[in-house]
Amino acid sequence: PPRMENEEVPDVMTASYSEITNSNPEEELGSVRRRPNRFPYNLEGTVSMDGDMTHFIAENLEHKIKLSSPIAKSHDSPKGDSRDSTPSTSGFQRPGSFLLPSEIDSNVLNDVEMEAQYLAASVDNLTENLCNLLHSISSITADNVEVYKNSVSKLTDSMDANIKNMYTIMAKTEEISNAIKPTKQLMNRIREIKRLVDMLENSM
Repeated sequence: PPRMENEEVPDVMTASYSEITNSNPEEELGSVRRRPNRFPYNLEGTVSMDGDMTHFIAENLEHKIKLSSPIAKSHDSPKGDSRDSTPSTSGFQRPGSFLLPSEIDSNVLNDVEMEAQYLAASVDNLTENLCNLLHSISSITADNVEVYKNSVSKLTDSMDANIKNMYTIMAKTEEISNAIKPTKQLMNRIREIKRLVDMLENSM
């Protein structure tokens, strides 16, 4: 609403208004605060200037963040110290991150128990199936060993029989050689008879 003519203006507002209206722009530009060349307090780090930019590299920043966190302060300070037990404003704390549930739902425990029983039953079934598979593999391996043993035994018997037959053939061959020795003399006599027959034909 518009201000009434007889309403009094506070002195403070009048003074502020007069300062604004009577201020000189050149004086305002001259009174602008300039950036200091160095920090007014000692900091652990390195300050470097790059034109109008000021760079500050802190040392042990991770360690300082850990020290400023409320967890580190609660562990480092005694329990009776009320000053350190209050979280610092510079520390970082997520809301509700350190709160524990007041009570545990019984349904959750029942679900966990059921899942544990189901997992145990699955492990038992898996172990039983694995045992059956191992038994079947063992039986197959035993059968393979038995077949290999039988094949080797039969092969050995066959080789022995072949060797015996070979010696038998050699003996028979020697007997035949001894039996045909008289035929050599008979062949010589046949040759002599043929020669005499040829001579007789020539003489006639």
